[in-house]
Amino acid sequence: MLTSPSQTASPSARRSSGAADRNKAEGEESIGLLALILALLSVGETRIEGLVGSRDVVAMAEACRRLGAAIERGGDAAWCIRGVGVGGLLSPEGSLDFGGSLAGAVLMMGVIASHGITATLDGDATLRTCPMMPVLTPLTRMGAEIVAAAEGVRLPLTLRGAVDPVPILWHVPDSGASSPVPPNLVSAAVLLAGLNAPGETAVIAPQATSEAVSSFRSPDDAAHLLRLFGADVAISPEGTGRRIVLQGRPTLRPAVVTLPAKIPPSSP
Repeated sequence: MLTSPSQTASPSARRSSGAADRNKAEGEESIGLLALILALLSVGETRIEGLVGSRDVVAMAEACRRLGAAIERGGDAAWCIRGVGVGGLLSPEGSLDFGGSLAGAVLMMGVIASHGITATLDGDATLRTCPMMPVLTPLTRMGAEIVAAAEGVRLPLTLRGAVDPVPILWHVPDSGASSPVPPNLVSAAVLLAGLNAPGETAVIAPQATSEAVSSFRSPDDAAHLLRLFGADVAISPEGTGRRIVLQGRPTLRPAVVTLPAKIPPSSP
């Protein structure tokens, strides 16, 4: 008797497929969160289509609103965001709550790190268990200051951005599943901080591992989205990973972003 693949697939294979689907969805959401941030940092009106209003997305939209963006949520998972430009963030009152979104909190740390504002980031009970030093180590090198944090450098955490941020070259450790913050999120946060730093900010990032797929598929993903908004970003091979170089203090232009994102595949 002929059987369908679902009848013959082992339980472990089905679990693997389910995990891959979840990682893909989470990866798309991370790209959507980054698009919201870049819309905040652009001058003009950006439209994002296909971004479902999950709890994490709504939390990021609220954080961007409190930092100065004007945001309208339409039907069919569409969002219109009018940004304030690189260097134009407002100081938020109260804490920015990212719910359970590690990607949201880490990416926003990158933004705050190079703007002369002070903000407190918080999240739910699960997010509060995550140590944040993997991303804060390069951000403090750029001039950001940890004002206060829970034990183990966890949320809630107050971060003071640098008035005169310093561009850096950062080698992102290929720590894979051993790091609480995926390497590709660290790469993206450093590049976001580099937007308001003078000169060149560069990261040397490992290729994505399966454990990191829930953030971005590869270190190139953030770079391609930055380019869409008008940033000057160069990508080149570096060993088994990538060297990504960003020119600081651009005037980002608004964009139309449609999800699922049509991001070019990484070169071998």
